[in-house]
Amino acid sequence: MDVDRKRPDRPVVVIGAALLAIAAVVVWQGFQVRASFGSQALGPQMMPFLVGGFLAVLGALTVVAGLRGEAPARDPDEPVAVVWIAGGIAAMLLLIKTAGFIPACAVLFAATARAFGSTRPAVDLAIGAAMAIVIFVFFAKVLGLSLPSGLAESWF
Repeated sequence: MDVDRKRPDRPVVVIGAALLAIAAVVVWQGFQVRASFGSQALGPQMMPFLVGGFLAVLGALTVVAGLRGEAPARDPDEPVAVVWIAGGIAAMLLLIKTAGFIPACAVLFAATARAFGSTRPAVDLAIGAAMAIVIFVFFAKVLGLSLPSGLAESWF
């Protein structure tokens, strides 16, 4: 009997199975995309298949690692960090339709930075706003996509 055999890591197997389920939903939804660009072989429908395939590969590898007990050791839980990140996500959801994309992203970035130990909220808000401005300009001005707009976005 092999005494050194590691035990399966059930939480890792569950995460891998969840990734596989998400991959299946993404691929299934990819079949619902009916946009095309004339006679081109590749169109908007291809992206969900690529993302779904990538998620399926990662999910399968995660399940295998979990069954073999080869997942890396996890850090101890830090509930305060989880609360900061969850609060940042909640704030973003509340702000994005009223304040706009840039302030909502800045708040999320600052909350996440705080969860990772930052003690400079003004600097974190500024960095988050700068990153959100770059993202907003790229998506709204370069790609022509619409993102939730507020007062800050009207300057661009």
